[in-house]
Amino acid sequence: MSTCDGQWEYGGQMTDFVAERWSPALGAEVHGLDLDAALRGSDSQIDEVVDSLYAALIEHQVLFLRDQPLSPEMHVELGRRLGELAPRHHSYTTLHGNDDVAVLTWEPGDRPDASEWHTDMTFRPKPPFASILKAIELPPVGGDTLWASMYSVYDSLDAGFRSDLEGMEICHDPGQFRNGAYERGGNQGITDMLAEAGSAVWPIVSHHPVTGRPYINVSESNARWIMGTGAAESQRIVNYLLDSINRPDHQVRLRWQPNTIAIWDNRASQHYAVADYPKYRRTMHRVAVDTDRRHEASLAIRANATA
Repeated sequence: MSTCDGQWEYGGQMTDFVAERWSPALGAEVHGLDLDAALRGSDSQIDEVVDSLYAALIEHQVLFLRDQPLSPEMHVELGRRLGELAPRHHSYTTLHGNDDVAVLTWEPGDRPDASEWHTDMTFRPKPPFASILKAIELPPVGGDTLWASMYSVYDSLDAGFRSDLEGMEICHDPGQFRNGAYERGGNQGITDMLAEAGSAVWPIVSHHPVTGRPYINVSESNARWIMGTGAAESQRIVNYLLDSINRPDHQVRLRWQPNTIAIWDNRASQHYAVADYPKYRRTMHRVAVDTDRRHEASLAIRANATA
């Protein structure tokens, strides 16, 4: 990998591409890579491409690729090359004949469920490490998605406040997914959804398992209650952190086009789907990747070396 004037070059013997940085905080557009062709190569060729994509993902947190008409099968294949796929989401339907592809469709008049800052599925004991989202049907205008770097948010906080946050833990739960559960099944629908989805407690200051960098693990959608505090204190701290996330200094924004793909590291970034298209339909396909295959392989090598 080499860098020059906001561009990072990646590749090996079989392929190379350039990642053009969009924001100082995070985000890069990948140029010169045909994912469909790359995923139809030999195993060694595919591994080389995905290794380079992974390196770019760790560096930039979210990658954007234009004009990528991936079939659902190739979409899933890309996910599997990154790691084990995540279990089916408790609220979203899946593509007919392919349960690994979640179909995120908003019809005119639907209440959006992703128009808050969030990290995917942090209410699970093991949230997905990455998500791969493909634009299928878009409104004529609007429907952008923003990402924010939680590294950048942490770095922007005063040292004293960062110290105060160390050791604090916050509960993550399904948040506004309660709305859909209630519409489908009333009180019992909420009870059933919470039993299936669960909740999890995470350090407010978490550390990325690959880079080791600290980041803020609080989201508008799923994390509101700090363990061991009262409601007023918890709300005060959380609201301050959410105000920090809302600063454009930490963000990058994508205007979708058909066959645009976004791949993001779900561990130290958050995203926000702008719900400014109430009269139009929007459909996206998502594959969520549960495990970071390359990181787990690295851990296994270290464990064997010290055994």
